[in-house]
Amino acid sequence: MNSKKFSEAMNEIDDKYVDEAIQYKKKKPQKPIWIKWGAMAACLCLVIIGGVMFTQNNNNIAPNPDFVQVPNPIITVSSVSEMEEYLDFEVPTLDKEIEAYEVLVVDSYPTMGQVRYTDGSEFRILYGSEDISGIHGGSLVETKNIDDIEVKYYEYTDTTYAIWEQKGFSFSYVYTTDGTAEVETFIQQFK
Repeated sequence: MNSKKFSEAMNEIDDKYVDEAIQYKKKKPQKPIWIKWGAMAACLCLVIIGGVMFTQNNNNIAPNPDFVQVPNPIITVSSVSEMEEYLDFEVPTLDKEIEAYEVLVVDSYPTMGQVRYTDGSEFRILYGSEDISGIHGGSLVETKNIDDIEVKYYEYTDTTYAIWEQKGFSFSYVYTTDGTAEVETFIQQFK
């Protein structure tokens, strides 16, 4: 067949068939019906499980404080001798009015003694070698040697304090007036 005959044959084709051919779309193969039903069943299961979990928790909206209680890490005692019983070491004190004797408990074990005085000063003692002042960012003012013990005096805003180590213990004393004499008293008592 030459091109002329082909062209004539194409002209004789009804336009209806050409339009049908243009509009023709191949059908997509259908997925098996079990996939559709399986997906719907999985969604239904998720909704049911979520509903059950929601209704079970709905009865206990408020938390039970019995499960979230944390023990107080500070034990307030009535005397220095009671504090020493907890700590198993001597705690030096000054001859001035005391506001509170406290023992800090870490990992269920009493570790640090703290004596708070009514004038706002505070003394701490702990076995080990570290800064136990609880004040971070202070500026070193001076270092003094008292009975072969190096005492460092610091300032932080309106707070003045001293730290030192003696006989394997760390000490801290936050004071309101000149604390040098009081630090000497602590060092003398702990010899």
